[in-house]
Amino acid sequence: MKYIFTFVLLGCNLIYTAAESQTYLGSKTLYRPLQEKYSKVPAGYEPVFLNHLGRHGARNLTKDVAKSVAWKLIFKADSTQSLNQRGQQLKSALMQLQKVEIKHLESISEIGKLELKEIAERAYRVNPDFFAGNHNVLVSTTSKERTKESALAFLDGISTATQGKMATIDWNEQDDVHLRFFDLSKPYLSFKASGAWHSFYNQLAKAVQLEAMSARIFNTFFQADYVKQINAKDKIRFVEDLYGFYSILPAIHQEILENKLSDQDIDIKSLFIAEDLAVLCRLSDADNFLKKGPGTNNNGIQVNIAAPLLADFINSTDNFIKSKPYSSVLRFAHAETVAPFAAILNLNGASTATKDILNFDRLWKAKDIIPFSANIQMLVYKNPKTNGFLIKFLLNEKETGIKGLNTKTFPYYPYKEVRAFYLTKLKALGLTLNSNMEAYLNRAK
Repeated sequence: MKYIFTFVLLGCNLIYTAAESQTYLGSKTLYRPLQEKYSKVPAGYEPVFLNHLGRHGARNLTKDVAKSVAWKLIFKADSTQSLNQRGQQLKSALMQLQKVEIKHLESISEIGKLELKEIAERAYRVNPDFFAGNHNVLVSTTSKERTKESALAFLDGISTATQGKMATIDWNEQDDVHLRFFDLSKPYLSFKASGAWHSFYNQLAKAVQLEAMSARIFNTFFQADYVKQINAKDKIRFVEDLYGFYSILPAIHQEILENKLSDQDIDIKSLFIAEDLAVLCRLSDADNFLKKGPGTNNNGIQVNIAAPLLADFINSTDNFIKSKPYSSVLRFAHAETVAPFAAILNLNGASTATKDILNFDRLWKAKDIIPFSANIQMLVYKNPKTNGFLIKFLLNEKETGIKGLNTKTFPYYPYKEVRAFYLTKLKALGLTLNSNMEAYLNRAK
């Protein structure tokens, strides 16, 4: 399939202007590479293949503001003249947010396009041959349009770097078995709805006094008689909605400006104190950690559903070594893809489970693992004289080790040993590289 690259991408100031307001955003943190200078490649080796997984870029909201609990409660109160001055301020902010977002729901933002373009340009600098005109590149996305938009933004960066002389692109535009496995697994959907993780989350929510905090925040917008009509769960949902709106604002900075508005016109941050934002961010991180990351068991279903993608990484690397059908394989998916994949890979800093939920954030932070445009790169290096292969993992462009696997040349690992390590993981799940992965997802545990 052919695409025309027509993005108008802005300069670096776009990201960094929005990034100035980044505080307590968790998985909605704008992307920045975690490392810029890298260890020396072992003598005789050169980069030959890029195996890549990326989260979609910074995005707009995925749900209509007017369908949120916060919107409904604000406008219900307004109809009975139950809003105070702060409530009117919030009403105005929500109306302006709706104006900005209604045309962009589920799409990546201009900042998201720029994030991906710059990641691509840095990957090109590692080895231009990953994307050279005499090669083929495979691009896979999920069925969600924002992953296709992200792929196009990444490829626009490559097109710029190669001055239009880039590789031939083969597309797989609905690779949901490998990239959206979390929606295809009935056992996982059951875990998500009613799994034991809820008790751990509730333990943390109780410890940080979420119900009391939500009531305190909720009460600041409404007249006392209206407050008495609203139950505790709706007050929590109201506050969680506001946190979601707050956390998306840096990502849509350009869209706000294009609507001839300023950040002050949608000022939700000032309605919170910093301590409350910290609590809400921590709870959001805990939700991600328990449902998508290592959680309380790194061998739990929330990690094991990433097995199809693990097999795909091995198969695509094996295929390169055997016949070089593609010089790079680029995948664009979701936070729900990246977090379990980092865990099943046993990547340092992203794969340690704990039942001590009150201290989980000492081990795992969403802003470091699944920010917007998060990515895992498996770089393959070849020694032409020995025909040996090494690999190196980058997590958000930071050199990362594999927990449980040693190497004498960190962060470079012999590919044969890495392959064997992961095949053992797959075998423990009853899988081979050629297993029916769709069937596996519906029996995963």
